[in-house]
Amino acid sequence: MSIHTQRNGGTVVAGRKVAPFKALPHRLARAVRGLPPIVCVLVFGSSTAFADSTVAPSPVAPHGGAVAYDASQHDALIVARRAGRIAPAPALQQLRQWLAAPLADDQRRRVASDAIAIAVADGQFADAVAVGRQVPPTGLSDYALGPLAGAARRTGDIALQGDTVKVWRARQPAAREPRLHEAFWRLANGDTAGAQAIYRALAQPAPTEVADRVALLDLRAALARAQGQPFQALSAYGEITALQPERRDAQRDADFLLAEYGGATAAFEDAQAAERKQPGSIAPLTLAMLEQQALAQQLRWAVKARDQRLGAARVTDLDKVLAAQSAALARVDAALAQPATPDADTWRTLRTRLQSDRMLALLERGRPVDTIALYDSLRADGTVLPPYALGTAARALAQERRSVDAVPLFEQAVVDLPMPDPLHFGLVYAYLDTGRFDDAEALLQRIEGATPVLMRLAPEAGRPNDQFSEVSGLSALLQLYGDRPKIAQPRFDTLTYEAPLNASYAYGAALTERLREHPEAAVARFEALSADHPDDLSVRTGHVEALLDADEFRAARLRAESLEADAPDAAEVREMARKRRSLVGPQLEIDAEGSRGGGTLASREWRVDSRLSSGLIGDAWRVFYAQTLGRGYTSEGTAKWARSGLGASWQQGRWLAEGVLQHANNGRYRNSVAGRVDYRAGDAWRLSATYDGDSKELPWKARAVPFGAQAIGAREFGASVAHIVNESRRFDLQWRRLDFSDGNLRDGLDFGWRERWVSTPRFQLETRLGVDASRSRLQDVRYFSPSRDASAQLSVRGQWLTWKSDDRQFFQVLELGGGSYRQAGFGSGPLWNLRYEHRWALGQKLTLRYGLTFGSHPYDGVREKQRGVFLNLSMPLQ
Repeated sequence: MSIHTQRNGGTVVAGRKVAPFKALPHRLARAVRGLPPIVCVLVFGSSTAFADSTVAPSPVAPHGGAVAYDASQHDALIVARRAGRIAPAPALQQLRQWLAAPLADDQRRRVASDAIAIAVADGQFADAVAVGRQVPPTGLSDYALGPLAGAARRTGDIALQGDTVKVWRARQPAAREPRLHEAFWRLANGDTAGAQAIYRALAQPAPTEVADRVALLDLRAALARAQGQPFQALSAYGEITALQPERRDAQRDADFLLAEYGGATAAFEDAQAAERKQPGSIAPLTLAMLEQQALAQQLRWAVKARDQRLGAARVTDLDKVLAAQSAALARVDAALAQPATPDADTWRTLRTRLQSDRMLALLERGRPVDTIALYDSLRADGTVLPPYALGTAARALAQERRSVDAVPLFEQAVVDLPMPDPLHFGLVYAYLDTGRFDDAEALLQRIEGATPVLMRLAPEAGRPNDQFSEVSGLSALLQLYGDRPKIAQPRFDTLTYEAPLNASYAYGAALTERLREHPEAAVARFEALSADHPDDLSVRTGHVEALLDADEFRAARLRAESLEADAPDAAEVREMARKRRSLVGPQLEIDAEGSRGGGTLASREWRVDSRLSSGLIGDAWRVFYAQTLGRGYTSEGTAKWARSGLGASWQQGRWLAEGVLQHANNGRYRNSVAGRVDYRAGDAWRLSATYDGDSKELPWKARAVPFGAQAIGAREFGASVAHIVNESRRFDLQWRRLDFSDGNLRDGLDFGWRERWVSTPRFQLETRLGVDASRSRLQDVRYFSPSRDASAQLSVRGQWLTWKSDDRQFFQVLELGGGSYRQAGFGSGPLWNLRYEHRWALGQKLTLRYGLTFGSHPYDGVREKQRGVFLNLSMPLQ
């Protein structure tokens, strides 16, 4: 039986002409209208018929069972499919069964060709390609080559597309349709010039047939898209719709193109309107895909709107997007719940995109916990997430102070991203937060290498690259986070000089002042910055933290409350609020120490000082309860001491004043008062005066009361001045007087100089020089009281960062000191001490230090060794 195509578009079968495909019954034509672009014209061809071996109206054989091939049954199947009496799925099933059976070459050719044509007509491009791989293009009839080429193009099988076009061109070298398909194949291979040449050849002379004009417009649209000319492509799609209004595939491609170039919402609204006007004209999957892109665009708009608004209005649009995403996901889940869902893989891919977008919406809404929960559920289901979703999950984990978990997600997300991307910056910070400082430095160097000063592609030469400014600021910030403010300061000085209006540079300079222990300079910088950028959240949060450093609690509270009302969803605002609550809330402090060795001061001793303070009252006041417990074992007896006190403190700005009423269990001054006044005279100077009516520094032998002896007490007076150059250098001078109840009077003067020589993210090295001298009025007393003594000691202190996870850190500290002690009447002797310490900084929750001490000190010419332990704890209670 022979089949060939005539010029008028009809098909001759067994010597009789039958109608071409464009004359198929309305039911089948209606099914074709929902196909993607080019399918209706280029897949089937403007003049290629859908083959029919006969027009005999014989009954169709049952198609569900394994029936041996019969030509008459094949003819009846094609007639039934054309008349719409049988659906595409059972027709394809029967053809596949025949194809799996032994067939003659001409029978296999016909069965495979009809299977491809029916599959493409039903939009089952993957099925058509599967048949095309089973029966190569050389074994197909001409009428199947167009559908197969189109299906291969739709599924991205470029190799099969090229083979099909090659065979088709060889069979019909002068036909237009194979050349059109060749142009699409060249586009798929990146040969835009070759496709353009074919287009020009086919456009001269301009075709007059509507089908040929539409096919050429399809090619023109594809060329325009390949050349990055979306408006020209949209124009071509519009012309196609005007020529063939039933071509919904052209409108579909126009909608997707519009969505791709920033018009996703408009494209979705157009598609909705078309669907309402003609129900069933747009496939549910197409509509859902457009909705996903529209919601993604609306999410970006909502984020921008949030950043430009204050108060509850900030998140109104984000809440709308979240609600719309929930509704869209419900529809997708309903489609997937149906049995034998067509294009189930595409629906699942769409669901993944919607869930990924929802993760981002939740994070931008200020709900990182919900973001992580959604990510965990998707990961548990085995869902493969796109890079931006991994980056979203990583950001959420970092906000929840889980950077250890965030790092691998950041690393996966940035694998194929061009550098620099905001996720690269996130990875830098995550490395810092997990103590991977070398990795952070290496990544930053790569970012700097990939970020030129001037843009490589710009409308005019010499245009500055905005990303270079961001990278420069990050490089300086990296020094701050690596505990190297001394290096960061000149960098920010240079940056702010070169770009005085750059808010991020000015913020970095202000933060540097904070870390260099210049609170008032930091406040001044943030005040100036707030005047220029009153709505910048980073500037506002930095200003609050600088005010807290400067003890300006009222101003900090007012700004913090305003900030929390304006942007409660922002991560930096939530973090600032946590810090402020811990600083102004109730606090518990404990200092404990114990030692043994020698006997001049005490053979054994221990003491615990604790203080429980209320939160700030009226932005300045605290009430507190203080207690001291101790015991000393001496040759004069055992001394037990317990003292408690109730006091109040007032702290505002440069001033701190506090007073306390005290009661002890024994001693000469059982009931007493104590107080102190501190004044910060600018960033460089600190002044302090203290008084204690029952001094803690009274020697244990004086507290011990041998039989027949009187109790001894002492009042303590003190004054000090400190000069703070920066975080690396400090000088202290302190005077202290103990006025004993037995008539003795001891005056002491201490001088200290601390200098940090090495400061890296992991290691710090500093020295401490201390010189002190004292004199006592009486020596004939039962406690150690030299007429004159003095000492000089130099200590070297090394601190290692052993572990870090976000704001939780563990340090090991080793300090070794040595010097000389001189006592009147006994000459000089060496002294030394060794101190080993563990220090835990658990964010805003707890600071804990504990360790061991060893030392040697001469008293009355006799060298004594001491061993001791210590513990210091500071814990906010809010």
